[in-house]
Amino acid sequence: MPAELTTGRTNRAIAERLHVAPRTVGTHIEHILAKLDLPNRAAAAAIAAAWGVGPSR
Repeated sequence: MPAELTTGRTNRAIAERLHVAPRTVGTHIEHILAKLDLPNRAAAAAIAAAWGVGPSR
């Protein structure tokens, strides 16, 4: 999921790609932000990119 954040996709687009509900994506993103103590998904995307995490093809 963090890799998908680096693409700038919406929760709905990520959900369609992963075949899950958009709310599931939102919940996972909320948990990621809380665990990493980040303010928003842009910050999470920046961290994922800095760690070299990217979306699978």
